[in-house]
Amino acid sequence: MAGAASEDNPVGINVTAMVDIIFCLCIFFMCSFHFKQLQGKIDSWLPKDVGVHSSSTDALLEEVRVILMIDTSTGATITKLGAHKVSSYEELARLIADAYADYEKAGKSKTDVPVIIDAFPKVPWRDVINVMNTCKDNGYEKIQFAAPLPEGAVPAGQ
Repeated sequence: MAGAASEDNPVGINVTAMVDIIFCLCIFFMCSFHFKQLQGKIDSWLPKDVGVHSSSTDALLEEVRVILMIDTSTGATITKLGAHKVSSYEELARLIADAYADYEKAGKSKTDVPVIIDAFPKVPWRDVINVMNTCKDNGYEKIQFAAPLPEGAVPAGQ
């Protein structure tokens, strides 16, 4: 009989209550455990009405496109806005502001024209995040990502 006194141990211990308490504590800690929040999460949504799968073909695409690519000889990230090669994030912010000033002259606002980040596959994420932070810091909230290149396609400028 479990828990009964034996000849070697004259005092019998009833372990049934202790096992019940251990199970209750395990259930309590499992239910009250909070998982750590995911770090490095980026709030981004891919647009369904523009890009590769868009249904409207007659719409004039107006955008501010920031291209991030890798220089194969040095391994450094090259940032371009249109035909301009950008050397700093301050210069990028100024060029984006100039592009938006041109759109505002044409009657568009900041919320009408997106900043599209077109990053090639080998570009480090920190450079993409730095471009996003530059846009957010200067009040450009409509940020989109370009669709990735098809498998085997050679990017222009490489």
